[in-house]
Amino acid sequence: MTRFAKAMAILWIINFGAFLLIAAWLGGTAVNGHAEAGHYFLALHGHGPQTEVSRKVFEYSRWHTYLLMCHFAIAVVTYCVQWRGAKRTVPGA
Repeated sequence: MTRFAKAMAILWIINFGAFLLIAAWLGGTAVNGHAEAGHYFLALHGHGPQTEVSRKVFEYSRWHTYLLMCHFAIAVVTYCVQWRGAKRTVPGA
């Protein structure tokens, strides 16, 4: 694997770990929660109690989720490109 592919994988793992810890600490994510009449709620997969938070925390949670999804897509594409390139260099493949 190239350095870039390894770095992307490691950074995604760190980002995902941070996402899980922060979501657990906050009581959920904005993507699973909702906003209603100026009140913002985080939830864990729509189940259990919802946690009311400020708009800034709600926006942070939403953007962290979206960026994590984008980072995952970039990591997968990087890995696939790397794997395809490695496969072409193997004789007989």
